[in-house]
Amino acid sequence: MKCDYEKVLEMLDSEGLINFTRELIQINSVFDSEDEDANESRVAQYVFDFLKKEGFEVYIEDAVKNRPNVIAFLRGEDSGKTILFEGHTDVVSAGDYEQWTYDPFGGEIVEVDGKKRIYGRGSCDTKQNLAAAVYAVKAIKDAKEKFSGNILLCIPCDEEGLMLGIKSFINNGWADKVDAAVICEPEEKNLCIFQKGALRIKINFYGKMAHGCMPLSGNCPNWAIGKVICEVRRLETFEKLRLGKHEYLGYPSMTPTMIQAPINGVAQINVIPSDAYITLDIRTVPGQDHEAIKRQIQGIIDEFTSQFREGDDKFTATMEVLDDRPWTETSKEEPVVKSIAKAYKEVMNAEPIYNGVPGATDGTFIQCQKGIPVIVTGAGDREVPHQVDEWCEIDDIIETSKMYALTALYYLNEEY
Repeated sequence: MKCDYEKVLEMLDSEGLINFTRELIQINSVFDSEDEDANESRVAQYVFDFLKKEGFEVYIEDAVKNRPNVIAFLRGEDSGKTILFEGHTDVVSAGDYEQWTYDPFGGEIVEVDGKKRIYGRGSCDTKQNLAAAVYAVKAIKDAKEKFSGNILLCIPCDEEGLMLGIKSFINNGWADKVDAAVICEPEEKNLCIFQKGALRIKINFYGKMAHGCMPLSGNCPNWAIGKVICEVRRLETFEKLRLGKHEYLGYPSMTPTMIQAPINGVAQINVIPSDAYITLDIRTVPGQDHEAIKRQIQGIIDEFTSQFREGDDKFTATMEVLDDRPWTETSKEEPVVKSIAKAYKEVMNAEPIYNGVPGATDGTFIQCQKGIPVIVTGAGDREVPHQVDEWCEIDDIIETSKMYALTALYYLNEEY
């Protein structure tokens, strides 16, 4: 099916795209169940209303109570494949507003070194890419160019948390007929064909409370914590030596992120706590098996807790898996990857840069649960998300929107 791609790019409303991006940033969508003004529902409703006004087939449904997903279709002339573009509505906390140079929810435009930037929480991760996807599909609609198949927009909540939005999207059947997915995240327009896995583990240690001057009358769980952390570090080193540095993902890691004793109540310097916990944020690469890692961690726990149980059968430790997101890989020969590579060359007049995502994304579940090939790419400096004075360049947003539009058409028209 022939398509006038130049006409589609000409129909991209760059001014509207930037205004839409700023309007999304100006809606505080940090999830906070205690603050009605800080919730994904407001930005989701805004996007839903915009898409409905533009004439899209659009739906809104709660992933969990008061936390909605928005789903929209642009359907082609003939039956064919379905390509998904996904960009989440939630953002992380802005933290201390006093540390920001610009209003974190102002969406201000500032010129830096001759280039215009938009500042604000979510300007990089990932409201600008959400807007770029919406306006890419709008440009295709406005150009009235023919294509086969369907373009599906998934705009979920809770990507920054437990990814409840994308899990609901999948569980409710929206992904059943999807053939390929573009995950719209800030990756400097690098074509990310790998994603690191994420395995989050909590280990609870239970000992016996006592006075700090009489340690033998208690059983301090912190000694076991120290031993376990050191052994996890040895396991991390072994895995790095075993696997080496991955071309796109770098090294795997096993990081103790939280340590607390006691688990509840007030800590005191002269009190041996009755219990404690640590959390491990484990990031994996190809060649690692999450089930094997869980067994290894459990083995470490069993070995070292037994050393502190002698004479006191009250000492125990339990392991809880909080989250398990496997690593993913997509071949460069997949049609969606070839399509986006062709689009990159057309828009950027350069060869694409391939890379990997250092963390998991919503695309992790799309690929692992549904077997759908996933490519992660979008505007935004990879180092900027979640920082104070988050920003994204305007030119970058426009280029990304053009790239998304061409990707959809190249893929659906099989011109890759």
